[in-house]
Amino acid sequence: MSSAIELRIDPRNRPVGAGRVRRLLPHRTKRMVGPFVFTDLIGPEELAAGSSIDVDAHPHIGLSTVTYLFDGRMVHRDSTGAVQTIEPGAVNWMTAGSGVTHTERSHPADRPQARNMYGIQTWVALPDDAEDAAPAFQHVAAGDVPTEVIGESVLRLAAGSGWGLASPVPGSSPLVLAEVNLAAHSPVPVDVDHSELAVIALDEGITIGDDELTAGQLATLSLEGDRVLRGRGRVVVLGGEPVGPRHIWWNFVHSDLDRIEQAKADWAAQRFPITPHDHAPFVPLPTSS
Repeated sequence: MSSAIELRIDPRNRPVGAGRVRRLLPHRTKRMVGPFVFTDLIGPEELAAGSSIDVDAHPHIGLSTVTYLFDGRMVHRDSTGAVQTIEPGAVNWMTAGSGVTHTERSHPADRPQARNMYGIQTWVALPDDAEDAAPAFQHVAAGDVPTEVIGESVLRLAAGSGWGLASPVPGSSPLVLAEVNLAAHSPVPVDVDHSELAVIALDEGITIGDDELTAGQLATLSLEGDRVLRGRGRVVVLGGEPVGPRHIWWNFVHSDLDRIEQAKADWAAQRFPITPHDHAPFVPLPTSS
């Protein structure tokens, strides 16, 4: 049988705020998977007592950010007025649309103690008719995320649709974001109809069909081949239907380059809405993306 893997992407270390992430998308060989235009792995790492994750106020346009944690917690604040602690298994979906500002920080109660942090943050490019929609925020508690037990493996649908399930976070266009906790001898088929899909192996020993993945590696899938996950460990499945080409500059995503230039000017002049009670310090506009 032919391989189910089209392309493999290894993570690249990147600084974000006071910490580092492992970036998978965008990549020079693959800019997007469906509407997913950006994917970072946060950790896994142990944060020392007294340390913190502090991503200061920064802007977005033309996208939705999606945060999903496996370990640890963070506090999200944004210019819609949302203040939300996200814990493992919950979903934060923030739609930037025409423009939003937000921060991500360690929970104050966690700072004095050592703790683990592990999760994923992705950006979803909005479809043409929603790129400049009003900003919004949605949180789904871990207990409200649809869950399916397949043998001894457990699948959790964070956003979109797949495996006959529908998340309370439908997404802005047809898509899927799921966590699969594989148990030995309990394979899970990637039973999703979207035309572009990828899997991220978060542990060693994960295979799709006969192909083994390295921990942290993203693999885009073909429409053929044995699209069945096997092994023991955690996997993320993401993808959906393409929304069309997008320009990316720093935190701005849009189909119109002029709109990105306007966003750059607006942030430099601090014309974006501010994050209440947490706007200073803010991240300055970079000299390059």
